[in-house]
Amino acid sequence: MDTTEMRRLFEAHREAETARDIDGILRTFVEDCFLETKALGLRSRGRDAVRAAYQQQYFTAFPDLTPEDEGITFGDGVMAVWGTLRGTSRGEWLGVPPGGGAFEVPFANVVPFQDGLMAGEAIYFDLATLCEQAGIPLDRIRAAAAARRAGTAATTE
Repeated sequence: MDTTEMRRLFEAHREAETARDIDGILRTFVEDCFLETKALGLRSRGRDAVRAAYQQQYFTAFPDLTPEDEGITFGDGVMAVWGTLRGTSRGEWLGVPPGGGAFEVPFANVVPFQDGLMAGEAIYFDLATLCEQAGIPLDRIRAAAAARRAGTAATTE
């Protein structure tokens, strides 16, 4: 894919995220896609697992989650996007009750492409700062992520 095609597909992906259209999000991914949240050490693989990650890890926990892309670069079959991630802790995150606070943290996404679609996303952000600003106990989130890694070997690597 050339950079114009990658950018167009990623923009469609972002539009679907903004609309909370999980089916639209999944249409931008290959069948055996992944969603990796580096700060939590969680990697969901396959459409069902990625759907669950969007629903449970992002949209339920942070219903107003909004990335503001500030930069983008391209490599051979890959793009990286960075900016500021904003949201408010309003729902359970990995089983941890919401803290109610708003957060604003830097983020970066690395997106490889395969067969004309996104292969997945690796998402990087400062977990400690997000938790502090959102009023969520960092140690409980880390423990919940560790339990998820240990208990969901079929969908998480």
